[in-house]
Amino acid sequence: MHDRELGILLPAPGFQQTLPEAKTWCGFLERCLENSFQEGELSFPTSGATKHVTGFAAEDGSVVVFLGGKPELDQGVDISLLLPILAAAFEGERIATVAEGTTTVAKQAATQAKLLAASLDRARIELRHTLGEARRANAAKDRFLAVLSHELRTPLNPVLMAASAMETDPNIPPEIRADISMIRRNVELEARLIDDLLDLTRIANSKVQLQRKIVDGHELLEEATAVVRGDPSAVQPAIVLELGATRHHIDGDPARIQQVFWNLIRNAVKFTPLDGRILIRTKNSETGAFRVEVIDTGIGIAPEALSKIFNAFEQGDTDINRAFGGLGLGLAISYALAELHGGTLRAESAGVGQGATFVFELPAVEHSAIALEPATPAPIESDCRRILLVEDHATTAALMARLLRKRGHQVDLAYNKTDAIALGLRDEFDIVISDLGLPDGTGFEVMEALRTKSRAVGIALTGYGMDADVAQTMRAGFQFHLTKPVDAQKLYQTIEQIPTAQFAQE
Repeated sequence: MHDRELGILLPAPGFQQTLPEAKTWCGFLERCLENSFQEGELSFPTSGATKHVTGFAAEDGSVVVFLGGKPELDQGVDISLLLPILAAAFEGERIATVAEGTTTVAKQAATQAKLLAASLDRARIELRHTLGEARRANAAKDRFLAVLSHELRTPLNPVLMAASAMETDPNIPPEIRADISMIRRNVELEARLIDDLLDLTRIANSKVQLQRKIVDGHELLEEATAVVRGDPSAVQPAIVLELGATRHHIDGDPARIQQVFWNLIRNAVKFTPLDGRILIRTKNSETGAFRVEVIDTGIGIAPEALSKIFNAFEQGDTDINRAFGGLGLGLAISYALAELHGGTLRAESAGVGQGATFVFELPAVEHSAIALEPATPAPIESDCRRILLVEDHATTAALMARLLRKRGHQVDLAYNKTDAIALGLRDEFDIVISDLGLPDGTGFEVMEALRTKSRAVGIALTGYGMDADVAQTMRAGFQFHLTKPVDAQKLYQTIEQIPTAQFAQE
Protein backbone atom coordinates (compact mmCIF):
# COMPACT_ATOMS: atom_id res chain seq x y z
CA MET A 1 0.00 0.00 0.00
CA HIS A 2 1.22 3.53 -0.74
CA ASP A 3 1.75 6.16 1.97
CA ARG A 4 1.72 9.55 0.25
CA GLU A 5 2.98 11.50 3.29
CA LEU A 6 6.15 9.43 3.66
CA GLY A 7 6.53 8.83 -0.06
CA ILE A 8 7.06 5.12 0.50
CA LEU A 9 5.40 1.95 -0.78
CA LEU A 10 4.40 -0.64 1.76
CA PRO A 11 3.53 -3.73 -0.26
CA ALA A 12 0.72 -5.74 1.18
CA PRO A 13 0.79 -9.55 0.86
CA GLY A 14 0.50 -10.42 -2.81
CA PHE A 15 0.91 -6.75 -3.81
CA GLN A 16 3.81 -7.52 -6.16
CA GLN A 17 1.49 -9.62 -8.29
CA THR A 18 -0.43 -6.45 -9.19
CA LEU A 19 2.70 -4.56 -10.42
CA PRO A 20 3.90 -4.42 -14.02
CA GLU A 21 6.53 -7.08 -14.68
CA ALA A 22 5.52 -8.78 -11.45
CA LYS A 23 8.19 -11.47 -11.80
CA THR A 24 10.97 -8.84 -11.77
CA TRP A 25 9.44 -7.16 -8.74
CA CYS A 26 9.25 -10.50 -6.93
CA GLY A 27 12.94 -11.11 -7.59
CA PHE A 28 13.83 -7.63 -6.35
CA LEU A 29 11.90 -8.10 -3.10
CA GLU A 30 13.49 -11.51 -2.51
CA ARG A 31 16.98 -9.99 -2.92
CA CYS A 32 16.00 -7.24 -0.44
CA LEU A 33 15.19 -9.90 2.13
CA GLU A 34 18.41 -11.78 1.40
CA ASN A 35 20.70 -8.72 1.54
CA SER A 36 18.65 -6.32 3.76
CA PHE A 37 19.23 -3.65 1.09
CA GLN A 38 18.78 -3.54 -2.67
CA GLU A 39 18.67 -0.97 -5.51
CA GLY A 40 17.50 -1.24 -9.09
CA GLU A 41 15.54 0.13 -12.03
CA LEU A 42 12.00 -1.30 -12.19
CA SER A 43 8.81 -0.55 -14.07
CA PHE A 44 6.32 1.55 -12.14
CA PRO A 45 3.47 2.36 -12.31
CA THR A 46 3.21 0.94 -15.87
CA SER A 47 5.45 -1.15 -18.07
CA GLY A 48 6.47 1.91 -20.05
CA ALA A 49 7.70 3.91 -17.03
CA THR A 50 10.92 3.09 -15.18
CA LYS A 51 11.82 4.29 -11.69
CA HIS A 52 14.84 3.94 -9.50
CA VAL A 53 13.77 1.87 -6.51
CA THR A 54 15.55 1.26 -3.20
CA GLY A 55 14.46 -1.48 -0.83
CA PHE A 56 15.22 -1.95 2.89
CA ALA A 57 14.27 -5.17 4.71
CA ALA A 58 13.11 -5.14 8.34
CA GLU A 59 13.79 -7.87 10.87
CA ASP A 60 10.23 -9.15 10.72
CA GLY A 61 10.54 -9.88 6.99
CA SER A 62 8.77 -6.73 5.85
CA VAL A 63 10.25 -4.59 3.05
CA VAL A 64 10.06 -0.80 2.56
CA VAL A 65 10.61 0.38 -1.01
CA PHE A 66 11.55 3.97 -1.94
CA LEU A 67 10.42 5.05 -5.40
CA GLY A 68 12.64 7.52 -7.28
CA GLY A 69 15.71 9.34 -6.00
CA LYS A 70 18.36 7.89 -3.76
CA PRO A 71 17.36 8.00 -0.09
CA GLU A 72 20.07 8.31 2.48
CA LEU A 73 21.06 5.10 4.12
CA ASP A 74 20.25 6.32 7.64
CA GLN A 75 16.76 7.38 6.55
CA GLY A 76 16.16 3.99 4.97
CA VAL A 77 17.37 2.15 8.05
CA ASP A 78 15.23 4.26 10.36
CA ILE A 79 12.14 3.67 8.31
CA SER A 80 12.90 -0.05 8.09
CA LEU A 81 13.11 -0.11 11.86
CA LEU A 82 9.72 1.60 12.04
CA LEU A 83 8.31 -0.72 9.43
CA PRO A 84 7.26 -3.55 11.85
CA ILE A 85 5.44 -0.94 13.92
CA LEU A 86 3.71 0.40 10.83
CA ALA A 87 2.92 -3.08 9.64
CA ALA A 88 1.50 -3.94 13.05
CA ALA A 89 -0.59 -0.79 12.93
CA PHE A 90 -1.87 -1.67 9.49
CA GLU A 91 -2.49 -5.26 10.64
CA GLY A 92 -4.32 -3.95 13.69
CA GLU A 93 -6.41 -1.74 11.44
CA ARG A 94 -7.10 -4.71 9.20
CA ILE A 95 -8.02 -6.91 12.16
CA ALA A 96 -10.25 -4.15 13.55
CA THR A 97 -11.95 -3.83 10.18
CA VAL A 98 -12.40 -7.59 9.98
CA ALA A 99 -13.62 -7.70 13.58
CA GLU A 100 -16.08 -4.94 12.88
CA GLY A 101 -17.31 -6.86 9.87
CA THR A 102 -17.44 -10.06 11.89
CA THR A 103 -19.36 -8.27 14.62
CA THR A 104 -21.82 -6.97 12.05
CA VAL A 105 -22.22 -10.46 10.61
CA ALA A 106 -22.60 -11.88 14.13
CA LYS A 107 -25.28 -9.30 14.92
CA GLN A 108 -27.05 -10.13 11.69
CA ALA A 109 -26.73 -13.86 12.46
CA ALA A 110 -28.07 -13.31 15.98
CA THR A 111 -31.00 -11.34 14.56
CA GLN A 112 -31.67 -14.09 12.03
CA ALA A 113 -31.35 -16.71 14.79
CA LYS A 114 -33.88 -14.84 16.91
CA LEU A 115 -36.23 -14.60 13.95
CA LEU A 116 -35.72 -18.31 13.22
CA ALA A 117 -36.29 -19.22 16.87
CA ALA A 118 -39.46 -17.14 16.91
CA SER A 119 -40.58 -18.81 13.68
CA LEU A 120 -39.83 -22.26 15.16
CA ASP A 121 -41.78 -21.38 18.30
CA ARG A 122 -44.75 -20.28 16.19
CA ALA A 123 -44.49 -23.46 14.11
CA ARG A 124 -44.27 -25.54 17.30
CA ILE A 125 -47.34 -23.84 18.75
CA GLU A 126 -49.24 -24.33 15.49
CA LEU A 127 -48.17 -27.97 15.37
CA ARG A 128 -49.36 -28.53 18.94
CA HIS A 129 -52.64 -26.86 18.05
CA THR A 130 -53.00 -28.98 14.91
CA LEU A 131 -52.19 -32.18 16.83
CA GLY A 132 -54.68 -31.21 19.51
CA GLU A 133 -57.34 -30.58 16.89
CA ALA A 134 -56.53 -33.92 15.23
CA ARG A 135 -56.80 -35.76 18.55
CA ARG A 136 -60.09 -34.03 19.34
CA ALA A 137 -61.39 -34.82 15.84
CA ASN A 138 -60.31 -38.45 16.22
CA ALA A 139 -61.97 -38.71 19.64
CA ALA A 140 -65.12 -37.09 18.22
CA LYS A 141 -65.08 -39.59 15.37
CA ASP A 142 -64.78 -42.50 17.83
CA ARG A 143 -67.63 -41.11 19.93
CA PHE A 144 -69.71 -40.62 16.79
CA LEU A 145 -69.11 -44.21 15.67
CA ALA A 146 -69.98 -45.52 19.13
CA VAL A 147 -73.23 -43.53 19.25
CA LEU A 148 -74.02 -44.42 15.62
CA SER A 149 -73.46 -48.09 16.43
CA HIS A 150 -75.83 -47.84 19.40
CA GLU A 151 -78.51 -46.02 17.43
CA LEU A 152 -78.31 -48.50 14.54
CA ARG A 153 -78.23 -51.59 16.73
CA THR A 154 -81.12 -50.69 19.01
CA PRO A 155 -83.93 -50.93 16.40
CA LEU A 156 -82.34 -54.06 14.93
CA ASN A 157 -82.45 -55.87 18.26
CA PRO A 158 -86.20 -56.67 18.45
CA VAL A 159 -86.21 -57.65 14.76
CA LEU A 160 -83.36 -60.13 15.20
CA MET A 161 -84.69 -61.44 18.50
CA ALA A 162 -88.17 -62.04 17.08
CA ALA A 163 -86.83 -63.60 13.89
CA SER A 164 -84.48 -65.97 15.69
CA ALA A 165 -87.26 -67.07 18.06
CA MET A 166 -89.81 -67.59 15.29
CA GLU A 167 -87.28 -69.37 13.06
CA THR A 168 -87.17 -72.32 15.48
CA ASP A 169 -90.88 -72.37 16.28
CA PRO A 170 -92.28 -75.66 14.95
CA ASN A 171 -95.80 -74.22 14.94
CA ILE A 172 -94.90 -71.84 12.11
CA PRO A 173 -95.18 -73.30 8.58
CA PRO A 174 -91.82 -74.11 6.91
CA GLU A 175 -92.32 -71.63 4.05
CA ILE A 176 -92.90 -68.82 6.58
CA ARG A 177 -89.87 -69.92 8.59
CA ALA A 178 -87.80 -69.64 5.38
CA ASP A 179 -88.85 -66.00 5.03
CA ILE A 180 -88.05 -65.41 8.69
CA SER A 181 -84.60 -66.94 8.14
CA MET A 182 -84.04 -64.47 5.31
CA ILE A 183 -84.97 -61.61 7.64
CA ARG A 184 -82.58 -62.88 10.32
CA ARG A 185 -79.68 -63.22 7.85
CA ASN A 186 -80.12 -59.70 6.54
CA VAL A 187 -80.31 -58.23 10.04
CA GLU A 188 -77.11 -60.12 10.92
CA LEU A 189 -75.49 -58.71 7.77
CA GLU A 190 -76.39 -55.18 8.87
CA ALA A 191 -74.92 -55.94 12.28
CA ARG A 192 -71.75 -57.22 10.60
CA LEU A 193 -71.34 -53.93 8.72
CA ILE A 194 -71.66 -52.06 12.02
CA ASP A 195 -69.07 -54.39 13.58
CA ASP A 196 -66.71 -53.63 10.68
CA LEU A 197 -66.87 -49.93 11.47
CA LEU A 198 -66.07 -50.62 15.13
CA ASP A 199 -63.31 -53.08 14.22
CA LEU A 200 -61.70 -50.42 12.07
CA THR A 201 -61.70 -48.02 15.03
CA ARG A 202 -60.27 -50.68 17.35
CA ILE A 203 -57.48 -51.46 14.90
CA ALA A 204 -56.65 -47.78 14.34
CA ASN A 205 -56.39 -47.29 18.13
CA SER A 206 -54.43 -50.56 18.67
CA LYS A 207 -57.19 -51.90 20.93
CA VAL A 208 -57.82 -55.28 19.30
CA GLN A 209 -57.22 -58.01 21.87
CA LEU A 210 -56.64 -61.53 20.56
CA GLN A 211 -57.87 -64.56 22.50
CA ARG A 212 -55.22 -66.94 21.21
CA LYS A 213 -55.14 -70.71 21.37
CA ILE A 214 -53.99 -73.61 19.19
CA VAL A 215 -56.65 -74.32 16.55
CA ASP A 216 -57.04 -76.39 13.40
CA GLY A 217 -56.90 -74.03 10.42
CA HIS A 218 -58.68 -76.55 8.19
CA GLU A 219 -61.64 -76.75 10.57
CA LEU A 220 -61.97 -72.96 10.71
CA LEU A 221 -61.74 -72.75 6.93
CA GLU A 222 -64.38 -75.44 6.45
CA GLU A 223 -66.71 -73.67 8.90
CA ALA A 224 -66.28 -70.32 7.14
CA THR A 225 -66.90 -71.93 3.75
CA ALA A 226 -70.01 -73.68 5.09
CA VAL A 227 -71.40 -70.36 6.34
CA VAL A 228 -70.97 -68.77 2.90
CA ARG A 229 -72.30 -71.82 1.07
CA GLY A 230 -75.22 -72.10 3.47
CA ASP A 231 -76.71 -68.75 2.53
CA PRO A 232 -79.76 -69.81 0.50
CA SER A 233 -80.59 -66.19 -0.32
CA ALA A 234 -77.62 -65.91 -2.68
CA VAL A 235 -76.99 -67.80 -5.91
CA GLN A 236 -73.27 -68.42 -5.94
CA PRO A 237 -70.52 -69.70 -8.21
CA ALA A 238 -69.00 -73.09 -7.47
CA ILE A 239 -66.74 -73.16 -4.38
CA VAL A 240 -64.12 -75.92 -4.32
CA LEU A 241 -62.01 -76.83 -1.27
CA GLU A 242 -58.56 -78.43 -1.64
CA LEU A 243 -57.07 -78.93 1.81
CA GLY A 244 -53.50 -79.96 0.98
CA ALA A 245 -51.53 -78.54 3.92
CA THR A 246 -49.95 -81.22 6.10
CA ARG A 247 -49.27 -78.75 8.93
CA HIS A 248 -52.51 -76.86 9.46
CA HIS A 249 -52.60 -76.05 13.17
CA ILE A 250 -52.05 -72.42 14.10
CA ASP A 251 -51.76 -70.26 17.22
CA GLY A 252 -54.39 -67.55 16.98
CA ASP A 253 -57.78 -66.16 17.85
CA PRO A 254 -60.28 -68.57 16.23
CA ALA A 255 -63.01 -65.94 15.80
CA ARG A 256 -60.64 -63.42 14.21
CA ILE A 257 -59.01 -65.98 11.89
CA GLN A 258 -62.42 -67.20 10.81
CA GLN A 259 -63.35 -63.55 10.21
CA VAL A 260 -60.44 -63.26 7.75
CA PHE A 261 -61.46 -66.51 6.00
CA TRP A 262 -65.07 -65.36 5.80
CA ASN A 263 -64.09 -61.96 4.38
CA LEU A 264 -61.85 -63.49 1.71
CA ILE A 265 -64.43 -66.06 0.61
CA ARG A 266 -67.28 -63.55 0.62
CA ASN A 267 -65.11 -61.16 -1.37
CA ALA A 268 -64.44 -63.84 -4.00
CA VAL A 269 -68.15 -64.74 -4.22
CA LYS A 270 -69.08 -61.07 -4.54
CA PHE A 271 -66.83 -60.42 -7.55
CA THR A 272 -67.16 -63.76 -9.39
CA PRO A 273 -69.98 -64.42 -11.91
CA LEU A 274 -72.30 -67.41 -11.45
CA ASP A 275 -70.55 -69.40 -14.18
CA GLY A 276 -67.19 -68.74 -12.55
CA ARG A 277 -65.29 -70.81 -10.01
CA ILE A 278 -63.70 -70.21 -6.61
CA LEU A 279 -60.87 -72.48 -5.46
CA ILE A 280 -59.87 -72.44 -1.80
CA ARG A 281 -56.54 -74.24 -1.51
CA THR A 282 -54.21 -74.85 1.42
CA LYS A 283 -50.57 -75.87 1.39
CA ASN A 284 -47.42 -75.34 3.42
CA SER A 285 -44.99 -72.72 2.17
CA GLU A 286 -41.25 -73.30 1.85
CA THR A 287 -40.84 -71.98 5.38
CA GLY A 288 -43.53 -74.35 6.66
CA ALA A 289 -46.20 -71.68 7.16
CA PHE A 290 -49.88 -72.53 6.80
CA ARG A 291 -50.87 -70.97 3.48
CA VAL A 292 -54.45 -70.38 2.30
CA GLU A 293 -55.10 -69.32 -1.29
CA VAL A 294 -58.54 -68.04 -2.36
CA ILE A 295 -58.50 -68.06 -6.16
CA ASP A 296 -61.41 -66.76 -8.21
CA THR A 297 -62.20 -66.29 -11.90
CA GLY A 298 -63.96 -62.98 -11.29
CA ILE A 299 -63.55 -59.40 -12.46
CA GLY A 300 -59.88 -59.18 -11.46
CA ILE A 301 -57.94 -56.20 -10.14
CA ALA A 302 -56.32 -53.44 -12.20
CA PRO A 303 -52.53 -53.05 -11.60
CA GLU A 304 -52.95 -49.53 -10.21
CA ALA A 305 -55.57 -50.78 -7.72
CA LEU A 306 -53.43 -53.58 -6.28
CA SER A 307 -51.39 -51.17 -4.17
CA LYS A 308 -54.50 -49.80 -2.42
CA ILE A 309 -56.76 -52.86 -2.31
CA PHE A 310 -56.21 -53.21 1.47
CA ASN A 311 -56.94 -49.55 2.23
CA ALA A 312 -60.12 -48.84 4.16
CA PHE A 313 -63.11 -47.80 2.03
CA GLU A 314 -61.28 -48.79 -1.20
CA GLN A 315 -62.82 -51.06 -3.81
CA GLY A 316 -60.62 -50.35 -6.81
CA ASP A 317 -62.88 -47.73 -8.42
CA THR A 318 -66.24 -46.03 -7.96
CA ASP A 319 -67.92 -48.11 -10.68
CA ILE A 320 -67.19 -51.28 -8.68
CA ASN A 321 -68.51 -49.63 -5.54
CA ARG A 322 -71.77 -48.70 -7.28
CA ALA A 323 -72.15 -52.10 -8.92
CA PHE A 324 -71.32 -54.34 -5.94
CA GLY A 325 -71.97 -52.17 -2.87
CA GLY A 326 -70.36 -52.57 0.54
CA LEU A 327 -68.20 -50.31 2.68
CA GLY A 328 -64.84 -51.60 1.49
CA LEU A 329 -63.69 -52.46 5.02
CA GLY A 330 -63.44 -56.26 4.96
CA LEU A 331 -60.03 -56.49 3.27
CA ALA A 332 -58.56 -53.66 5.35
CA ILE A 333 -59.65 -55.38 8.56
CA SER A 334 -58.41 -58.76 7.31
CA TYR A 335 -54.99 -57.30 6.46
CA ALA A 336 -54.65 -55.81 9.95
CA LEU A 337 -55.76 -59.05 11.63
CA ALA A 338 -53.22 -61.03 9.59
CA GLU A 339 -50.43 -58.72 10.80
CA LEU A 340 -51.63 -58.97 14.41
CA HIS A 341 -51.23 -62.76 14.15
CA GLY A 342 -47.70 -62.43 12.76
CA GLY A 343 -48.91 -63.45 9.30
CA THR A 344 -49.28 -61.85 5.88
CA LEU A 345 -52.07 -61.18 3.41
CA ARG A 346 -51.50 -60.16 -0.19
CA ALA A 347 -53.46 -59.90 -3.43
CA GLU A 348 -52.42 -61.01 -6.91
CA SER A 349 -54.14 -60.44 -10.25
CA ALA A 350 -53.13 -60.48 -13.92
CA GLY A 351 -55.47 -57.55 -14.51
CA VAL A 352 -59.09 -56.66 -15.15
CA GLY A 353 -61.14 -59.69 -16.17
CA GLN A 354 -58.34 -62.09 -15.19
CA GLY A 355 -59.57 -63.11 -11.74
CA ALA A 356 -57.74 -62.60 -8.45
CA THR A 357 -55.85 -64.59 -5.83
CA PHE A 358 -55.62 -63.71 -2.15
CA VAL A 359 -52.85 -65.43 -0.20
CA PHE A 360 -53.09 -65.62 3.60
CA GLU A 361 -50.15 -67.10 5.51
CA LEU A 362 -49.81 -67.81 9.23
CA PRO A 363 -47.04 -69.55 11.18
CA ALA A 364 -47.92 -73.23 11.65
CA VAL A 365 -47.36 -75.13 14.91
CA GLU A 366 -46.71 -78.80 15.49
CA HIS A 367 -49.73 -80.93 16.29
CA SER A 368 -47.97 -82.12 19.45
CA ALA A 369 -48.03 -78.55 20.75
CA ILE A 370 -51.79 -78.64 21.01
CA ALA A 371 -53.03 -78.68 24.57
CA LEU A 372 -56.16 -80.65 25.08
CA GLU A 373 -59.02 -78.25 25.63
CA PRO A 374 -61.20 -79.12 28.61
CA ALA A 375 -64.51 -80.48 27.55
CA THR A 376 -67.18 -77.84 27.46
CA PRO A 377 -69.83 -78.72 30.00
CA ALA A 378 -73.24 -79.37 28.59
CA PRO A 379 -75.62 -76.44 29.01
CA ILE A 380 -77.66 -76.59 32.13
CA GLU A 381 -81.34 -76.98 31.55
CA SER A 382 -83.04 -73.63 31.82
CA ASP A 383 -84.74 -73.44 35.20
CA CYS A 384 -87.19 -70.76 36.10
CA ARG A 385 -85.26 -67.61 36.97
CA ARG A 386 -86.61 -64.39 38.36
CA ILE A 387 -85.38 -61.69 35.97
CA LEU A 388 -85.40 -57.91 36.25
CA LEU A 389 -85.43 -56.56 32.68
CA VAL A 390 -84.42 -52.88 32.38
CA GLU A 391 -85.07 -51.54 28.86
CA ASP A 392 -86.39 -48.16 27.79
CA HIS A 393 -87.14 -49.23 24.20
CA ALA A 394 -90.77 -50.30 24.58
CA THR A 395 -90.88 -52.68 21.60
CA THR A 396 -87.68 -54.44 22.64
CA ALA A 397 -88.79 -54.65 26.27
CA ALA A 398 -92.19 -56.17 25.43
CA LEU A 399 -90.72 -58.69 22.99
CA MET A 400 -87.90 -59.78 25.32
CA ALA A 401 -90.26 -60.15 28.26
CA ARG A 402 -92.61 -62.27 26.17
CA LEU A 403 -89.81 -64.54 24.90
CA LEU A 404 -88.30 -64.98 28.36
CA ARG A 405 -91.65 -65.74 29.91
CA LYS A 406 -92.26 -68.27 27.15
CA ARG A 407 -89.07 -70.02 28.34
CA GLY A 408 -90.55 -70.26 31.82
CA HIS A 409 -88.85 -67.30 33.46
CA GLN A 410 -90.54 -64.76 35.73
CA VAL A 411 -89.89 -61.28 34.33
CA ASP A 412 -90.40 -57.85 35.93
CA LEU A 413 -90.02 -54.80 33.68
CA ALA A 414 -88.49 -51.42 34.42
CA TYR A 415 -88.17 -48.66 31.83
CA ASN A 416 -85.79 -46.33 33.68
CA LYS A 417 -83.03 -46.24 36.30
CA THR A 418 -85.22 -45.07 39.20
CA ASP A 419 -87.81 -47.85 38.85
CA ALA A 420 -85.10 -50.47 38.25
CA ILE A 421 -83.24 -49.62 41.47
CA ALA A 422 -86.49 -49.49 43.45
CA LEU A 423 -87.57 -52.90 42.15
CA GLY A 424 -84.12 -54.42 42.61
CA LEU A 425 -83.87 -53.29 46.25
CA ARG A 426 -87.44 -54.30 47.08
CA ASP A 427 -87.51 -57.80 45.56
CA GLU A 428 -85.01 -60.62 45.11
CA PHE A 429 -83.91 -61.30 41.52
CA ASP A 430 -81.64 -63.98 40.07
CA ILE A 431 -80.65 -62.00 36.99
CA VAL A 432 -80.66 -58.33 36.00
CA ILE A 433 -80.70 -57.74 32.23
CA SER A 434 -80.18 -54.05 31.67
CA ASP A 435 -79.69 -51.64 28.82
CA LEU A 436 -76.94 -49.11 29.55
CA GLY A 437 -78.54 -45.96 28.15
CA LEU A 438 -81.65 -45.08 30.20
CA PRO A 439 -83.78 -41.91 30.21
CA ASP A 440 -82.76 -40.84 33.74
CA GLY A 441 -79.34 -42.45 34.05
CA THR A 442 -77.38 -45.52 33.04
CA GLY A 443 -77.39 -49.26 33.51
CA PHE A 444 -74.03 -48.87 35.25
CA GLU A 445 -75.74 -46.92 38.02
CA VAL A 446 -78.42 -49.60 38.31
CA MET A 447 -75.87 -52.38 38.73
CA GLU A 448 -73.69 -50.39 41.12
CA ALA A 449 -76.73 -49.66 43.30
CA LEU A 450 -77.85 -53.30 43.36
CA ARG A 451 -74.64 -55.31 43.53
CA THR A 452 -73.98 -54.60 47.23
CA LYS A 453 -77.54 -55.50 48.31
CA SER A 454 -78.57 -58.07 45.70
CA ARG A 455 -77.29 -61.48 44.64
CA ALA A 456 -78.47 -60.94 41.06
CA VAL A 457 -76.11 -61.70 38.15
CA GLY A 458 -75.87 -58.79 35.73
CA ILE A 459 -76.18 -59.07 31.94
CA ALA A 460 -75.53 -55.84 30.06
CA LEU A 461 -77.55 -55.56 26.87
CA THR A 462 -76.47 -52.55 24.84
CA GLY A 463 -75.72 -51.09 21.45
CA TYR A 464 -72.28 -49.97 22.67
CA GLY A 465 -69.75 -52.64 21.83
CA MET A 466 -66.29 -51.04 22.05
CA ASP A 467 -63.64 -52.67 24.26
CA ALA A 468 -63.83 -49.72 26.65
CA ASP A 469 -67.59 -50.27 26.96
CA VAL A 470 -67.12 -53.95 27.82
CA ALA A 471 -64.44 -53.10 30.40
CA GLN A 472 -66.72 -50.51 31.97
CA THR A 473 -69.62 -52.97 32.30
CA MET A 474 -67.33 -55.45 34.06
CA ARG A 475 -66.14 -52.77 36.50
CA ALA A 476 -69.76 -51.82 37.22
CA GLY A 477 -70.52 -55.38 38.32
CA PHE A 478 -71.99 -56.99 35.20
CA GLN A 479 -70.81 -60.54 34.48
CA PHE A 480 -71.89 -60.59 30.82
CA HIS A 481 -71.91 -58.02 28.00
CA LEU A 482 -74.21 -58.67 25.02
CA THR A 483 -74.01 -56.24 22.13
CA LYS A 484 -77.21 -55.52 20.22
CA PRO A 485 -78.68 -56.87 18.08
CA VAL A 486 -78.84 -60.12 20.07
CA ASP A 487 -80.78 -63.09 18.79
CA ALA A 488 -83.00 -64.98 21.21
CA GLN A 489 -80.84 -68.12 21.15
CA LYS A 490 -77.76 -66.20 22.28
CA LEU A 491 -79.70 -64.65 25.16
CA TYR A 492 -81.03 -68.07 26.19
CA GLN A 493 -77.52 -69.54 26.08
CA THR A 494 -76.14 -66.73 28.21
CA ILE A 495 -78.80 -67.28 30.86
CA GLU A 496 -78.11 -71.03 30.80
CA GLN A 497 -74.42 -70.37 31.46
CA ILE A 498 -75.34 -69.09 34.91
CA PRO A 499 -75.57 -72.17 37.18
CA THR A 500 -78.59 -72.43 39.42
CA ALA A 501 -76.18 -73.33 42.26
CA GLN A 502 -74.72 -69.85 42.08
CA PHE A 503 -77.96 -68.37 43.38
CA ALA A 504 -78.13 -70.80 46.30
CA GLN A 505 -74.54 -69.97 47.33
CA GLU A 506 -75.00 -66.21 47.41
